[in-house]
Amino acid sequence: MVNVIARFGEMMIKKLSIIAFILLMFVASVSAVVPLVQYSAINDTITRGDNTATYNFSLSNTGAKDDKFQFYTINAFWDISPTIVSVPAGSSSAFDMEITLSDTDKKIVGPQLVPVTIKSLTTDDSIVEELYVYVKPVDSTSLSYTPNVAMSVKMDEEVDPRDPLSVEISMVNRNPLNIQDLRIIVDSKILSKEVQTSLGPLESKTNQILLDLNRLQEPGIYDVNIRLVAQNKTVTQVQKEVKVLEYSQVSVEQTNVKRLFSYSEQIKVYNNGNNETVKQVKVQKNFFSGIFTKSSEKSNTLRENGVTYMTWDISLNPQESHTLTVTTNYNIVAIIVVLIIAGIIMYYIFRSPVLLFKRAKIVVSTDEGITEIKVKLHLKNRSGKEIRNVKVIDRHPKIVSLVEDNSIGSSLQNCCQQIKYTHC
Repeated sequence: MVNVIARFGEMMIKKLSIIAFILLMFVASVSAVVPLVQYSAINDTITRGDNTATYNFSLSNTGAKDDKFQFYTINAFWDISPTIVSVPAGSSSAFDMEITLSDTDKKIVGPQLVPVTIKSLTTDDSIVEELYVYVKPVDSTSLSYTPNVAMSVKMDEEVDPRDPLSVEISMVNRNPLNIQDLRIIVDSKILSKEVQTSLGPLESKTNQILLDLNRLQEPGIYDVNIRLVAQNKTVTQVQKEVKVLEYSQVSVEQTNVKRLFSYSEQIKVYNNGNNETVKQVKVQKNFFSGIFTKSSEKSNTLRENGVTYMTWDISLNPQESHTLTVTTNYNIVAIIVVLIIAGIIMYYIFRSPVLLFKRAKIVVSTDEGITEIKVKLHLKNRSGKEIRNVKVIDRHPKIVSLVEDNSIGSSLQNCCQQIKYTHC
């Protein structure tokens, strides 16, 4: 029984020891301070005569206490300055770091990666950054390298020819060659442009090129070739496709010419787009004016919202214009009105001043076939002035004889004369 208890005690002690160790490791990991490092190269290309590369560093202390950070490298051919930098808790420190090639007798040339260790003197935590340095050779030049450039292109898939086409070209120099005469050539059926640039050793660069298109470019899909040329040789090329969109921009100009009894409208339609289009032209005309309106082309009639229009559907090619003439002529109406007025005037000028009305009436009829007819003549003066010496002649056929009857008749002054005829 005692042995069992002793063994149980030993097991508990071991378990507690393991738990304590884990807790200690957890606390140590929580208290670890890992600095945040950001850097950029100021000069990462050196020679034997100028053997110091310079970088701009930004070091952030993420811990709760002030700390000092040590900089060193395990590469024996390089020296680092500064070696210790103090950074307050929760803040950052910016400084320039120099890496110097210490042993210039060694044949160290070309691109180098220098491991730099950054260690916290408070917690002994550290990180390693590998800094790139390029060492130019003494007895050769960088032109011994063959240009090797990676390129990617971003370009709009569709473009309105009235707007510029944007081409974004990203380039990466894959070797230490300093390319001073790098040319970017953009070539296509619809455009062409060349841009001169340069690309340093292992440099990355992005160029944006704006290309102006012909605003009248025919719609369609076109290939666009982008080439990088160095030392008169094509280094790399990329082919893209761009779709030129269609658009129609139709303008209408109207000129009115007025005359005494007519007016005409000259309508000019112009397609300033890059695509064939059909433009409907409308001219408002009511029923009356439409009767006297003619156009240079056959029109259709359209009625909208109680308004009547003459319409034409005009087909236009790109950059084509079309002229339409609409004439409304009231000359015939004016001529008819003038003739009517003239006729009325002439009528009043040349009409007879005396009106004569004649009426006949059978007054007697016998079995022997003798009939008496009374004829009444009525004269009227419509001139508004006195008329003298008016002679009235009444002709009758030979089968009748005149029977004068003064007792019934009256004088001409009363403008009335009664005459009897006897028919045998």
